[in-house]
Amino acid sequence: MATTAPATTTANNATAVNNSAPKYKFSDNLWDGFDLLCKKTESDLSSSKNILLFFKKRAELEDQHAKKLEKLVSKLINEPVPEINTVNSGWKKIVNATFTESENHTLLNTNTLNKVCQPFQAMIKDMENKRKKIVNEGVKLRADMKEMVDALKKSQAKYEKVSKDLEMTKLEIKDAREFADTNPDTITKLERRRERLEQEQAASDDEYKEQIKATNDFQHLFNVEKLPKILSDFEGFMLQHTHLTKTYWTNWSNILKEQPPLFQQSYDGVRRTVEQIDSQIDVQEFIKKNQMKKVVTSPYQYEPYVEGRLDKKKSSFAGFNTLKDQFFKKRDDGTPNGAPAYTSSGKLAVKEAILPTASFGVNLEELMAKQKDTHPNLEVPRAMVVLAESITSLKGHVSEGIFRVPGIVSSIKAYKLRIDQGNFDLSAIDDVRTPAALFKQWLRDIPEPIIPDTLYKSAIDNPAGSLELIKKIPPINLKVLTYLIHFVQIFTKYEFVAHSKMGTSNMGMIFAPTILRCPSNDPSVLLQNVNHEKAFAESLFANFPQSGDFLGLPVSMSDALKDEDDIEELQMDDDESGPDSDNEIIHDQNINSRHSQQIIYSSSQNYDEDDIYPPPQSTTPPPQQRPISTSYTSVDTTPPAYSTTPEPSPLNASSGSTTPGSSSPATSPPAQPRKTFAWTKGVSRSVTPSQPQ
Repeated sequence: MATTAPATTTANNATAVNNSAPKYKFSDNLWDGFDLLCKKTESDLSSSKNILLFFKKRAELEDQHAKKLEKLVSKLINEPVPEINTVNSGWKKIVNATFTESENHTLLNTNTLNKVCQPFQAMIKDMENKRKKIVNEGVKLRADMKEMVDALKKSQAKYEKVSKDLEMTKLEIKDAREFADTNPDTITKLERRRERLEQEQAASDDEYKEQIKATNDFQHLFNVEKLPKILSDFEGFMLQHTHLTKTYWTNWSNILKEQPPLFQQSYDGVRRTVEQIDSQIDVQEFIKKNQMKKVVTSPYQYEPYVEGRLDKKKSSFAGFNTLKDQFFKKRDDGTPNGAPAYTSSGKLAVKEAILPTASFGVNLEELMAKQKDTHPNLEVPRAMVVLAESITSLKGHVSEGIFRVPGIVSSIKAYKLRIDQGNFDLSAIDDVRTPAALFKQWLRDIPEPIIPDTLYKSAIDNPAGSLELIKKIPPINLKVLTYLIHFVQIFTKYEFVAHSKMGTSNMGMIFAPTILRCPSNDPSVLLQNVNHEKAFAESLFANFPQSGDFLGLPVSMSDALKDEDDIEELQMDDDESGPDSDNEIIHDQNINSRHSQQIIYSSSQNYDEDDIYPPPQSTTPPPQQRPISTSYTSVDTTPPAYSTTPEPSPLNASSGSTTPGSSSPATSPPAQPRKTFAWTKGVSRSVTPSQPQ
């Protein structure tokens, strides 16, 4: 008894608080809560389905365990005892106890299915039908109210137009009579028009008044009967759902009471907790938390047309805007006023709220403040680092089309929700496209652009001055941008581009929208600025000082060499690299953002025609399609230690072709064994021919 006292006291206190608190009602305190209640009831049914799956799985496990125990003792239960002694008697007892345990698990499985799963499943189906009916009635009621208001607005506009035309005709008649040379036929026509417009005005005036009465009558029905009924139906739905859920959980706790004492003791807490479920308390707390002020619009008033104002009359249309604000609000997802908030199945179509633990769609300053205590050493938001680690651990830097090829939408949404719920464990992901898509989405969802709007014009006007411009952005923005640049520079190393086919140009196209956001909504301006934004991003990736430690990510240059079959030694001599050879082309692009080299691409590594972003080609055509020029000129800084630079070699010196900056073929170094880049299956490697030819 001592263990149940605290629970009993808590239940009594809750009842006392409930009795002393004011009684809330959906129809009074959730007047504008139709959207909220649709979402709440949909969430409750979804939770019930998950609970049903739990009980079904629990029953299935009980059945499996019972069958395994029964199989274990089936041959032993009827075995004769060789001789009667204490050991054999003890063994017989163990076998019989195991068989009894098997029967208990079978009984638990049967009772769970019959007393919990089946009625719970029937309840869910019945509640879904009830909710669908309530939602459909509510959607139709709102549509009818909108239709009445639109009809009233249309009849008023018609009445004012006819009245204005009539006034204009009267003025024309007056002017015509004052002008001595006016043709009598003209005055006659104007008189006939006046008579016709007077009849139309009288008809439109009657129609306008009738529409006001019809709208006011429907509004009264809306406020007094229709909407309160729908809200009351929602309240009954929630009370019934909670009550039935408690009933079936009570059945479950009673099933547990029938188990042996060992099991009873462990489930005493379950029984006490279920007994404390109170649908009235839950509903009252829900209303108290979400209560809204009841605002009923006043009836519409007749507005007669007042002559003397021929300029376009501004309709005061009393109450129309108020009613539209009340029933047809513009939602957070940007859909227009009056647009349906629900699909035909009753699903709520509104933007999800940002969770308190969210990482997407949250300001950088807020994210840093949240992780200050748990991750004080991180200089950028944790989500950015976790996603970068996931991408590189899945070898995204050597995955073809990384950041370009889309992932599976359902998987992306599931892991986005997981991260927003504060769970950063992405170890179960086996598709690199998922974290890659989430990485881009996280950058896109930052409320304020990394490059502030005030600097946008300067950025697109002078992309080459990117390094100077980013010194002006806020400190946290600069840290995030620096991390992004260093991260992208990993992917633009030419050893990795051999596999991913995503060089600096492609990365600039991908990430430019995450760095710069055009403040204009004009499509022509957006289209015009695309290339400037891309050039700005490329400038950052190409000129920003590189990080030498791969940001501490699981990246190694050996990732570019997948297996021995990826490497093939090529021995090229002067004859093989002649003008008739068509199996090699020069891709003279600065793939590594800080180094410029000439790399030989095999014709077998051409980009697919389906690639969205083909590799940017050099604007300078190779002289006479020669694979390599006859001399070399130093054009940049020394490559990193892991790179292998081809040694100069006079290929086809007799042809006389020279690289810009070289003096003449005669100044080229003498022929010697040289290193060239072999390119097979997307892998580049420096090799040296054993015997120069």
